Amino acid sequence: MVARHPVRLVCVDLGGVVIRIRRSLEEALHAAGVPGYILESITEEERRDVRAHASRHQRGEHDYLAFVERAYDVLGGRISREILLAAHDAILADEYPGVAHALGAIRAAGATTACLSNTNDRHWDALVRLPAFEAIEHRHASHLFGLEKPGSEIYRAFERAVGASSEEILFLDDLPENCTAAQSYGWHAVRIDHERDTAAQIIAAARAYGVAV
Repeated sequence: MVARHPVRLVCVDLGGVVIRIRRSLEEALHAAGVPGYILESITEEERRDVRAHASRHQRGEHDYLAFVERAYDVLGGRISREILLAAHDAILADEYPGVAHALGAIRAAGATTACLSNTNDRHWDALVRLPAFEAIEHRHASHLFGLEKPGSEIYRAFERAVGASSEEILFLDDLPENCTAAQSYGWHAVRIDHERDTAAQIIAAARAYGVAV
């Protein structure tokens, strides 16, 4: 079903929509070669503290070297700084097939493309080299705004940055809480299933909201 008022801007999250990511501390550490017995020794309190520092990192409150240092301290020095940095980099996997083409098709159909992602300085430097980024016109992220999804301030900051009103925006994110927040601020939002073909889901959502792709 096509929306009554077609959107003019399609905004995508990055991790889980444009690029596959490793979604837990343990998965990233395993990819960096940390042995299982060390992974099993990480407590819930340590996970929580690392997540808190990661959140500060993606709000731009400190850079990746400071984040690694804080994670090293939280984990009691039992994982080296070098391995922690490798695990940080390993969070980003590969771009989903077809996403660059899908975003390019949306632009060709006359809609504006954008991204709004919770990320950080080091990941951003890698993300901007993705083929899909060539099709993204407005590039915004948590560490650039100093704000995080699903907080209301980042959605309003995005609107001001792109010059769009809430009803003109279609937002595609893999996390339900981010979609729910966007909808509560008047955006159209569709949750993307990161385990399925994300490019096909992007096209289907754009069509449902009146973009003639």
